Parts: sequence; structure tokens; C-alpha cells
Amino acid sequence: MTRSSYPEVLAALSLRRVDDMSFVGDQLRAPDNHVLGGHVAAQALIAAAHTAPGRAAHSMHVYFLRAGDARRPADFDVVTLQEGRTFSARRVTARQDGRVLLEAMVSFKVSSGTGDGVEYQPPMPAVPAPDDVPLAPRTITAAYEGDWLSLKWFDRLVIDAEDTTPAWSKIWWRPRGEVPEDPAVVAALVVYLSAATLAGMVTMSRGLRGESAQRGYSVTFHRPADLRDWVLYDKCTPSGTDSLALASGRMFNRDGVLVCTVAQEMYFPPAESRQ
Repeated sequence: MTRSSYPEVLAALSLRRVDDMSFVGDQLRAPDNHVLGGHVAAQALIAAAHTAPGRAAHSMHVYFLRAGDARRPADFDVVTLQEGRTFSARRVTARQDGRVLLEAMVSFKVSSGTGDGVEYQPPMPAVPAPDDVPLAPRTITAAYEGDWLSLKWFDRLVIDAEDTTPAWSKIWWRPRGEVPEDPAVVAALVVYLSAATLAGMVTMSRGLRGESAQRGYSVTFHRPADLRDWVLYDKCTPSGTDSLALASGRMFNRDGVLVCTVAQEMYFPPAESRQ
């Protein structure tokens, strides 16, 4: 199946509100009914954002604790940990049938508009402009992603290959459709894309060997992503040891503005532990 699922992704990010601090979110079709970590993390951010109106997400830290069933929705319960003049902090727990799938900490911030006058960032890598890079096939040829309809909601322009070890890759990407005005949805799409494609890169760097699971994920938002245009994702997997692999990345708007910094850990259980 090669059609876009972008409308389905947006629909799944529109959570159903149960009460002031509880929400329900549908999952997307996937191989073996697996719940995609990037998707459920994006939903957790949306749930937290509903309880912090007028404040922008500035960081998120997630632990993926159990596999879920994509055929059924997940429940999201939010707890207020801090409500200050500048920062709000929330804990989000995602469950199915009472079993915890995910625990997330999300921090929100009120922007002063001017800050303290001290700003700096790394330069954007020197890469070809999006107009000079061919569009990757919409069928997504990588074996890891080939059956994932939930990974076909965006277009990508691949600058570097992902088949080395350690793997390094740069891609331009953008959603395959109109971008909502809601800043929380924009941030959730960044979470979704950044987590999902880091997992794929780590798996490919290992030669698609064995089962895997996302273990931890974190993101710091520096400035809003402009998803109306191409966004550069500079990512790598610098370390693999003791059945764990680390991947990290940075996103830049086309004008060179740093959008976010992300990191993710993947677990590859030894074969004997799966018997």
C-alpha cells in the first residue's frame, strides 16, 4: 500500500477528551499490530499540550515501557507537576487495558519574545538545496519501513545513504499535505518524524538483524519548525553496545534556523532472551 496516510496521522493526533486531564487516541495500522513509538509519543505531547494552553512545548523525555496493540486506542492521563509563571511541566502516562505503554515528561514555556539577548546555535550543514535533490520514491524502498503505512505521510529528499556503520544521514523532509496552524500539532509531527526515522536508521545500520524496541526518546525544541517548507534532518547513530544503540539528530529550517535536538535509544534483545 503506497497511498499517503497524512490525513490519518492528523486524525489520530486529534485526541478525544474524556475529562480535563484524560484523553483517548486511536493507533494506526502497522505490521503485527505494533504501536509505533513516534506516533504514541506525539499523541502524548498533544495530550499534555491540551492542559497547558498558551504555552509552547520546549522539551520532552519519554520511556517506552511495553509494546501496544495498534488495533485498539490508547488512554492518556496527564498529571500537572508544575504551573509557574514561565514553565509548566506535565507527566503523561499512556495505557492499554491498564498496562502502561509509555511514560513522558513534557515541559512548556511562555515565550518572552525577546529573551535575555544571548542566542547561539551550530551552523546548518552544507547540503544541496531541496530543489537540487531528487524526491525519494513514495513507496519507501527501505525494508524496515516498507510495510509501515504510518511512515508514508511525508516526502523526503535523501542526501546521504543510511547503510554504513556507524550510520550518518541527512534528509530534507516535509509533510505530504497542508500543515495545521496549531503549534502543538507542528511539534507533534516533529516528534513523530524524528523518532520514527531514527529507529529506522539504527535498524538499517545493524543489517536488519533481530528484533528491536524503542527504549528512550528525548527532544528539545529551540524554535518552531516551518513545515510549510522543507526541513533538514541531520541524524546519526554513533554508538552501539551491550544490545543498545544510540541515535541522535538536529533539525534546521531551510533558512538555517535550528529547530530541535533529539536523541533516541534502541534495544536489541539477545536471541536467547526471545526464546
